[in-house]
Amino acid sequence: MAYDIFLQIISQLSGQKRARCVVQDQIIFIDQPHKNRWVLSTKVFHGEGYLPPSIRGCVSSSGILRWQERGASLRLDPHSQSIFLIHEIDATRRYTHFRFVMKDFLSLAEEWRIIFDDLGSQDLDKSRSAR
Repeated sequence: MAYDIFLQIISQLSGQKRARCVVQDQIIFIDQPHKNRWVLSTKVFHGEGYLPPSIRGCVSSSGILRWQERGASLRLDPHSQSIFLIHEIDATRRYTHFRFVMKDFLSLAEEWRIIFDDLGSQDLDKSRSAR
């Protein structure tokens, strides 16, 4: 992540407690619900109104799954049937720390995109063979 993107994020957060940036062709939203906390989020599955059964199985009835080892969670948007990766972090004004956190977040998001693409493809293959 380039330093100029980091500066844009800091500027947006100081003015409106919400920021948006594009990193590695992924839209990242950053909210600042508290003075010392930031919440990163990005879409990892585009439901477009439909959530395949195998992907639905990855999300609990409350619409949230959490993995303690990475501190991130998956949340289902019930309106679009899309899934977002959410990660709450300590707010920082240090570029190097934020760059490493963002790199890990983007890596984890890409892993989930691959998993959901594979699961969605399996569901599509099953529905085609059932016809």
